[in-house]
Amino acid sequence: MTQPKTTVTSLFLSLMIVGVAIAKDRSPQSVHLFDAKSLRGLDLSQTENANRVWDTLHAFAALQGIVNRDEPRLYLSYCREFGVDTDRFWLNWLRHDDGWLGNRSVVAIDSLAKAVETFRSQIDGVVVYDPAVPATSNVASTAAGCEKLIPVRFSRDPDSLYVQLTTTLGLPVKLWLIHPDGSSMFASKAEAYRWAIREFIESGKCDPLFSAYYVDAFWLTRPSQATRDMHTLTNHDYFVSHRAFFFDLSPWGDEAPVDEPSQPMGLDKQVLIEVLSALQLAAPKSILKIGGFPPWPFKYTTHGGAGKHGGVPTEWEFTRLISQYNAYHEADAAAPGAMANASFFAHYPLRESYPQPNARPTARDWQRAGYIGDDGKVAAKLFVGHYVGDYDSPAWLYKAVPAFFSDPQRGQVPLAWAFDPNLSDRAPQAMVYAYQHATHNDFFVAGDSGAGYLNPRALSQRPDSMLPSGLAFWRDHNRTFFKRWGMTITGFVLDGAAGGSTELEFQAYRDFSPDGCGCHHGWPAPPTIISGVPVCPHRDLPSSAADAAALIAAEANKVNKGPRFLWGRSILKPPSWYAEVSKRVEDDYPEADVEVVDPYTFFGLAKRDAESRSAP
Repeated sequence: MTQPKTTVTSLFLSLMIVGVAIAKDRSPQSVHLFDAKSLRGLDLSQTENANRVWDTLHAFAALQGIVNRDEPRLYLSYCREFGVDTDRFWLNWLRHDDGWLGNRSVVAIDSLAKAVETFRSQIDGVVVYDPAVPATSNVASTAAGCEKLIPVRFSRDPDSLYVQLTTTLGLPVKLWLIHPDGSSMFASKAEAYRWAIREFIESGKCDPLFSAYYVDAFWLTRPSQATRDMHTLTNHDYFVSHRAFFFDLSPWGDEAPVDEPSQPMGLDKQVLIEVLSALQLAAPKSILKIGGFPPWPFKYTTHGGAGKHGGVPTEWEFTRLISQYNAYHEADAAAPGAMANASFFAHYPLRESYPQPNARPTARDWQRAGYIGDDGKVAAKLFVGHYVGDYDSPAWLYKAVPAFFSDPQRGQVPLAWAFDPNLSDRAPQAMVYAYQHATHNDFFVAGDSGAGYLNPRALSQRPDSMLPSGLAFWRDHNRTFFKRWGMTITGFVLDGAAGGSTELEFQAYRDFSPDGCGCHHGWPAPPTIISGVPVCPHRDLPSSAADAAALIAAEANKVNKGPRFLWGRSILKPPSWYAEVSKRVEDDYPEADVEVVDPYTFFGLAKRDAESRSAP
């Protein structure tokens, strides 16, 4: 999850040269392209630059969400990662190799003002928010989706976006979140969000199935605390298009937040629970999507002295809380957490189902490979399965796939790409691309904790919400996504601070993930079978390939009479890293009896061994 702002008069953006195109099954409308990559080069230590980046991208993302609500018409070129111009990559692929946009012309828009003028008929005006109460920027994003308004920060500067939109372009102010004289309307975060709960959730204006947890305008006070795009404003478009409720509140009740240190202890957490309660009450029999992640580079953690809790405990506490309200989050976490154009990609026409690209191995295949003997028992080797994670964020997926699926060493080692299948809501084209370009060694499993990141144990144990179990809703939610993407394995059941999942939770997982689950708790215990599901604790692999190889070799040395299993988790590693790990094991530890296998073989052998060990 960081970044910029822009005045309309000074922003002239280079255009991306592209040809013609038109969306399948849609009228021959143009795709309008706004190239904002120049904003990435601005020095954010200069206040005017930070303001420029923030104001421009906040307004554009809202406009994009409104315009793209019914069809894909407005596209942004801004994000890049792993040496790839991400947005250009996807636009080019959709126009050429994929062909979805094959007949649609692309029209360059050289300024935010031009974008607003082009789509003036689709917006009703502006919502003006208070720079002295940063939370009002998120309230403005909520209003943008519900009322078709462009959010703008109040400023008397004649070159400000506020003046440009309201005076130069003549957009009416339809909602004030600050008094017109510049004095504050709300005294605190709590006041602003409680007003927004009444105005947008309780009134029915918001869609309670969608909410967004992204940093508010407090980012302007420390824009260099993270990578250039971790303002995550470009992530807003999808949630504006779905009339989502935006918020940024601390999950901790034992300290005041850094952005409002004078507030009563625990107030942020209390208001967070009020938001979750209102959303759940509005959709009591549904699983709720929350886009975003605790903005740890800026708030609520020890990073930069912004709190007393570490980043991971803060993530876990937030996840523990939302899970109790039947909500999961799509964890757009720093550093690759910024994403553009999800409101555009969401229109990509998916097929009803996408089978696994590779056939699942059989017992006969295992026997031929020497993994099981004539007696049916698993060979005394170390079996390694690579959990390739952590793709519980569409932002991570849409950035990683163009880079990692072009790695020339992909296919050398069996890999379990851990793509949460719900990511197809915001990055469907990335899922399709990966499936289409899979080698014989590319397999797809769900990441943490299935079709969305939550704590399964908190679906049944709910001390904060006191709600009845949400396991049945979670089971049904996952069933749909797993079926579409041909998945039957959950690579990482992440219980975090909610406590380890039990037979009750795995009974639900058996319905959609019968072939296996990696789990967060339990290492170094061997794999076991819980509610009929083979379950194996994961082990985080070191970041260095040499250290990872040494760890694998050390585990291989523990093999005695029976097999051992290592479900190795790594994060944002390219295929060449896994190939290097395997080569180092082979070259540096020739005595290590190691087999790197696909996830179906891994969990299939683990289940067979667990059954053998438990047999009388």
